[in-house]
Amino acid sequence: MLQLTRLAIAILLLSTSLTNFAGVGKVTEQTGPTEIVRNKNSIPSKVGSGVEMNDTIVTAKAKAKLTFEDNTTVNITEQSKLVVDDFVYDPKKGSGKLAMKVVMGTARYASGQIAKTNPQNVAVNTPTATIAVRGTDFSMTVDELGRSLIMLLPSCDKKACVTGAISVKNDAGEVFMDQPFQTTVVNAINVPTTALRLTQSLINAPSLFENSVID
Repeated sequence: MLQLTRLAIAILLLSTSLTNFAGVGKVTEQTGPTEIVRNKNSIPSKVGSGVEMNDTIVTAKAKAKLTFEDNTTVNITEQSKLVVDDFVYDPKKGSGKLAMKVVMGTARYASGQIAKTNPQNVAVNTPTATIAVRGTDFSMTVDELGRSLIMLLPSCDKKACVTGAISVKNDAGEVFMDQPFQTTVVNAINVPTTALRLTQSLINAPSLFENSVID
């Protein structure tokens, strides 16, 4: 009996260790009901909930913020769906790799240590594009048809705002953006990107996809 008890304790400790190891980040902000889909099971999310590779985060009438182990952050708006495809991080070296996909809705990405150390190892995907990160902030909006609107944003702290760069690729080509609020629309995986000339009215429009102005 004693041996069985020790074995049970060892299995429990191993299970706990594996669970902790699998975590790649956590939910650090949340305004309402949100769920994490893991191994086909739906788990109600709350502030402090762990995020693992292959998790799908789904919001309804709520917003959520994910903070990864390298301090990458992703803010997700209402009616959004994001998949964490891959995350590996060595905190001692500050290196690793990160891949995620915005399936639906809007998310704002802010680079962490991986993008600063290994920018070539960061890939953020939408149904119609892949975004290569050069250490910066940007937002992605994906509509019900899979069309993607990607906007480069300045990264601001208490001292100043700086803008990095991103490249947006699909089967039809690539566009490079390094100016704040530069925006591109990708309507299909095999259709060239469309450049936008933004105005305040366009930013506030119900659908930027329907009101885009080609440069």
